[in-house]
Amino acid sequence: MEINQDKWSFSGDYTFNEIPIHIEQLNQTSIDNPIILDFTKLKNIDTSLLSFIFEIKRKANLSNQSVKLSKIPKNLINLASLYGVEKYLK
Repeated sequence: MEINQDKWSFSGDYTFNEIPIHIEQLNQTSIDNPIILDFTKLKNIDTSLLSFIFEIKRKANLSNQSVKLSKIPKNLINLASLYGVEKYLK
């Protein structure tokens, strides 16, 4: 995940194997402004990405900041729909 001020760009794979690295990065990052999660370069995903997005939103909420999602891929929407959490991607 590349963090550039208010835009966080997701590229490559976000599966069970990669998420711990991204969680560590998130734990070392403060959220001081509203952020946009950009999924343009996202490749392989699984449900771990949903949990990671919710963790980002939780951390942002603790700092009274908002999170918007940009260019959400169809497979992520399908996973969210399968688990009944698609409204949380908005």
